[in-house]
Amino acid sequence: MQIDKIPTAAVGQADIEVYMARLDNIHPLASGNKYYKLKPNLHYAKKQGFKRLLSFGGAYSNHIHALALFAQSRGFQSIGIIRGEAEYANNPTLQDAQQAGMLLQFVDRKTYRQRHDETCLKQLQQKYPDAYIIPEGGSNTLALSGCAEFMQEINNSLKADVVTVACGTGATLAGISSALQHKQRAVGYAILKDSTLQQRLKKFLQDAANQHPGNNFNKPYQIKPAAYGGYAKINRDILKFILDWLDQTGILLDPVYTGKMAYALMQEIKQGKIPKDTRICMIHSGGLQGWRGMKQTVIKLCGEKSWDIISKNNQS
Repeated sequence: MQIDKIPTAAVGQADIEVYMARLDNIHPLASGNKYYKLKPNLHYAKKQGFKRLLSFGGAYSNHIHALALFAQSRGFQSIGIIRGEAEYANNPTLQDAQQAGMLLQFVDRKTYRQRHDETCLKQLQQKYPDAYIIPEGGSNTLALSGCAEFMQEINNSLKADVVTVACGTGATLAGISSALQHKQRAVGYAILKDSTLQQRLKKFLQDAANQHPGNNFNKPYQIKPAAYGGYAKINRDILKFILDWLDQTGILLDPVYTGKMAYALMQEIKQGKIPKDTRICMIHSGGLQGWRGMKQTVIKLCGEKSWDIISKNNQS
């Protein structure tokens, strides 16, 4: 795995080392943490004889995009339950998904909120008996094992004191936490205002402990807020930070997850909240295709030139 050292000029403190694990460039179809979360799920689905994969997401979902392409490459058909109107089918994310053979089913927000309901899931399973149902974001106990795998890969190359990651469903943070070594700790930056995140993390880890008795899943982690106006929202300060970061490091961050996590962490360093001699490894969790839904927002906040820079550096 590629791990880049972030220049001191970008960090702002010479006595704090910051690295970035580049999950954004590990796989051409399912980059970032999505690859690691989906890989054990697809392996299980294949072993159990399922022919199709079904999951849930928004109109610009990184998970839906990765699932459709990755499923096609592994010989699966796929079904996406999409929150929103059918007109979203014309956006680049869902066009890619459809070209990979994904069947899209659009539902309203009220229906979408039932995606965790057992009755709803049973009905979907009856409707699609040959489909393996994967939770939103690919987040289940199998996903934890995939995220633990990349944490182990990082530790093989770099011994960090702190590992940071953007948090949505919490599965990636739980997986990282389960693979921490002695004296390491994990910090998740929550990009959603979600009061249930802590409870969900505990359930992920408890379920993993039940499935793997004898393993220690009680590792230190912390959650910090990084919503900055809400999910998939971006303001001018964060956009300028992402552009400056790209100029200083050559690394494009995504606007929804890693961009906000990196911004929050750099603010903490700037404010002197991180102890000296700390070695930090940030996880770039991919999601760069999400920029394709941000064109008008970027132009409105920082102008056409900024969008041209992002487009030129975005290979998703």
